[in-house]
Amino acid sequence: MSEEEIFTRLVEFVKEDDTVVGKQVHNLYYLDIPMRDRHFWSPELRVSAEKDEYADHDDTIIRVNVGPQYVVWAFFVFVYSFLGIVSLFGGIYGLVQLNMGNKTPWVWCLPFTLLLIFGVYLIAKSGQKKGRDQTLHLVSVVYHALGHDNVERIDSY
Repeated sequence: MSEEEIFTRLVEFVKEDDTVVGKQVHNLYYLDIPMRDRHFWSPELRVSAEKDEYADHDDTIIRVNVGPQYVVWAFFVFVYSFLGIVSLFGGIYGLVQLNMGNKTPWVWCLPFTLLLIFGVYLIAKSGQKKGRDQTLHLVSVVYHALGHDNVERIDSY
């Protein structure tokens, strides 16, 4: 299929299916869960299509990226960055003070922030489990829209 045909099939399928919403922006197609069913951990699926320049015939490579909304990414980047900076500078300050013979509560900054980072990690993992069913549904919409016979799955990491 060509890129245009892929995006046309996605648009037509999403118009008929009220369990997903979609929008096309240039050569990307975004699939989301409708607002009535969306929660903080709801995933977003991004589909890109491009002609395979190495193939002998007209093949199109479809890349599908499933992940959280950008707000969730930004939130976790901020939290991890903040905790990392506090851990680094607070821990260094506490260890320097301890090495100089001064008693300071800053020495507890390092283990406390590492414990908080682990807690945030566990929260993120529980959020992944909460969004699992919606993730599987978004992927199945892409398979049904394009047809199982027209798709060959290639996992890349």
